[in-house]
Amino acid sequence: MSLHSGNIPEASSMLSPNLPALISQPAPPRVLPTVLQASQFLASFFPIRTRDVPWLYHEPRNPRYSPDTAPVARIVCSITPTAGVYTAMHTARTPPPLVFLHRPFTLDRKRVTRNTNVLSSHVGFDEVLTTGWNEALAGRLGLYTGDDAVCIQGYKGDPDRRIGLVAASRMTTKLGSISDATKREFGQWDAVYGVDVESKEDMAQPVSVVAIMNAFHPEEVQRVAEAALSKGWISDIDDGSSIVYLTGQAREPGLLAAQEKKMKVFCVGHRSCEEWGIRYLASELRREFPMVDVCEVYEDEEPRLPREPKKPKPDLKRNVPSSTANLPEQKRRLEDTPSVE
Repeated sequence: MSLHSGNIPEASSMLSPNLPALISQPAPPRVLPTVLQASQFLASFFPIRTRDVPWLYHEPRNPRYSPDTAPVARIVCSITPTAGVYTAMHTARTPPPLVFLHRPFTLDRKRVTRNTNVLSSHVGFDEVLTTGWNEALAGRLGLYTGDDAVCIQGYKGDPDRRIGLVAASRMTTKLGSISDATKREFGQWDAVYGVDVESKEDMAQPVSVVAIMNAFHPEEVQRVAEAALSKGWISDIDDGSSIVYLTGQAREPGLLAAQEKKMKVFCVGHRSCEEWGIRYLASELRREFPMVDVCEVYEDEEPRLPREPKKPKPDLKRNVPSSTANLPEQKRRLEDTPSVE
């Protein structure tokens, strides 16, 4: 388990004695945000998708509780509700913490502390904070964003869902630079295809386009090539040798399609993508709310225990005597039996 918790300390005052007295007055104390303010800030990162989990996944049943006025001193961020998440909830000092989960499906509501809200985004998180339409990641990799990038949109029956960002490098870039930047962001590669990362010659190859994708099938590979061609970043749709396809998990059909177009494929792993999103979200929370303790929990999801088979309901009919003809006689015998003093 890895638990990261941090506050930004306030800088000490270093005022010149020559400055006006008004400026040298102590600043008013910062006020903790309310649950509503922190929730609205978190919600601003994610698109609303009809097939997503409820944003307010768990809320207090206390009729006196109000998110408009309840302050927040700790925010817990995690991929799933693991043992460390419950520990972070219970070790929080008052007021109760606010929790954000990417995949909340195994949440044990009985273990959630009183007056604690649990927020969640599954589809929206995957869309904008993993290897998908992730403009923050694209900027860190040195790519053009905004109108200069191509959005790959529409997936699994949802025409609005953005599954990828295809963009050109802001400057002439070699494969080694993209490789180093990717490793810096995710800490590892799960697998690399179409290139030898240990070869200086391979790492010196030019890269003009990077596709950040959270789907990897032949259809997505073709859409990436079409996007690069439409922008003039490549001249031959079947020659993607200057394209890096960055995704989470390798898929054999997509890998074969990418190899046919000579694309380089960097797979960073599904969980690494999710952890990147949690780290980014936590850093933004600390920047926005420096007085709040932002706690990140990274650990494997607790395995689901198999459900115990339901016990068969007792058959009341089997407990009833097969014949009730002798009931009066049995009652008479009981009445005639002397009690023990």
